[in-house]
Amino acid sequence: MPVKRTWWVFPVALIALAFLARLIGIGWGLPNETHYASFHPDEGLILAVCYDALNPFRGEFLPGFYNYGTLSLYLWSFWLHLLTFWGVIAAPPAEASEAVYAAFRADLHLWARILTAFLGALTVGVIYQTGHRLGGQRVGLWCAAAMLFAPAHVIHSRFQTVDVPTTLFVALICFQAVKLYSSEKPWRDLMWGAVWAGCAAGCKYNAGLFLVALWVSAWLRPGSANERGGFTARAVFSSAFVALMVFALVCPGLWADNEQFMRHFTYELRHVGTGHGDIFTATGLGWLYHLSPNLAWGFGTGVLLLSVAGWVFGWKSNPAARGILIASILFYLLIGGAEVRFLRYTFPLFPALALGIGFIAPLLASQFSKNLAVRQGVSLAVSFAFVWQWMWSFSLTTLMLTPDTRLQCVQWMKQNAKSGDAIGFGTVPWFYTPPLFPQTGELRWQDRLQRMAEAQTEYRLVSLAPPDWDTARLRQDSPDWVIMSQFEFGDMERLQGIPETSVPENDLPSVRKAAAYQQFMGALSESYELARVFRNRPPASFGQRLPPHDLLYIYPEMRVYRRK
Repeated sequence: MPVKRTWWVFPVALIALAFLARLIGIGWGLPNETHYASFHPDEGLILAVCYDALNPFRGEFLPGFYNYGTLSLYLWSFWLHLLTFWGVIAAPPAEASEAVYAAFRADLHLWARILTAFLGALTVGVIYQTGHRLGGQRVGLWCAAAMLFAPAHVIHSRFQTVDVPTTLFVALICFQAVKLYSSEKPWRDLMWGAVWAGCAAGCKYNAGLFLVALWVSAWLRPGSANERGGFTARAVFSSAFVALMVFALVCPGLWADNEQFMRHFTYELRHVGTGHGDIFTATGLGWLYHLSPNLAWGFGTGVLLLSVAGWVFGWKSNPAARGILIASILFYLLIGGAEVRFLRYTFPLFPALALGIGFIAPLLASQFSKNLAVRQGVSLAVSFAFVWQWMWSFSLTTLMLTPDTRLQCVQWMKQNAKSGDAIGFGTVPWFYTPPLFPQTGELRWQDRLQRMAEAQTEYRLVSLAPPDWDTARLRQDSPDWVIMSQFEFGDMERLQGIPETSVPENDLPSVRKAAAYQQFMGALSESYELARVFRNRPPASFGQRLPPHDLLYIYPEMRVYRRK
């Protein structure tokens, strides 16, 4: 009696588990009648581009926005317009109020996030298949387990942003690189890898660098040096050509809207080279910053260390994975040399980190760990690392199920502030501000100021900026209350006391702003008292208190000061 093939059971089960884990808390920060934009600062722009500017069913493929590649935007656009056509998402009438339209945008965001969560779950399945090819079912499960609850990947799979889709395509490149090494049909696997490389670059431009993983696998394939050399030369040129053609297909702005494409592309290059305001000023070397706090928080410190150990001890015995290692190192060197250092920029490294965990499993049965005490020690370390990672992922998830500190602050103000009280803000309100008027998420600061001035609220809202932290305005306007978000004061407190002579010229504005903040707080302490602090903390924080910027989205601290 023939044995049924059940190779699909583990990947399908892992994908389902990963998808369910990423659905929990997926409704966090969605627009409503209190705030008309998502609490995630990038989602509003991405939704406007993929839904309003793009519609594949009407032949609209040029968004006019190319800070990212357009493949992720196409995926969301196709998905959302299809759901609208089917009636799953009910479009509002043409003359709908802003509140009604905010509810419509919430539906769009939610369904776009569901697609992102599914792509994140697929990544776990791809990692399992890659690990399975490297070392069998056990190795595949270890690798998938590391990706299943990688904290930052779980959290960002609940956002409509480009980083999780990019990671899926990088994982597919890694799978093809491993398969190519021993494939009986190398050209087929090479071409598929090139397709995924073009798709990865079509989501985020620098992810196309993982094409190198295919080239290394082509060079290391078993065979004579002449055979490998000839195949590698053809493989490099042919795969680069295919990847470029796929990129041009999924990002047609390259040739159909070239002037606008180059304007946005060069802007993005300048942006990562010059910095992102105050956020990464005086944060040291980018390569160290990506290790801690970014990867330590985003992947889990213990699992990160195990992965590095796995690669150190396992790369020689796993030649099929060397291309992944080399491409990941090159990518790490690339992003570490940039001035913009968001945690989400490290996501393309997650597939390699997950595969590194798989190399620990063979070590337990190798010469290295024949000693029972050593093997038990390694097993204990692995168990602790995984438990820590899963607890940290769970703890961050609970924050997305807890009332947001911004909304807690608004509710408290309704109970404690009097009608007509003046409420001041040290910087121009934005997504991080408690939504005392619903248009805090407008993209342009000038629009936010105008909408705040026009807002029909029971309070008198006063922006003490621009410029930020204007002490003279504070003393002149003397509002009854002053509200601050951690996105405003966090970097200012970190930068206080840094002499101007010790920082490069690009960082001078941030250091001077921190000095202005110090003066502002001195004046504030004279006439105001700290009335309330709103703070959500992960249940299992393990002493970690300074999260990377793009994990802070889900739990910024709020401070409310009351005039004495």
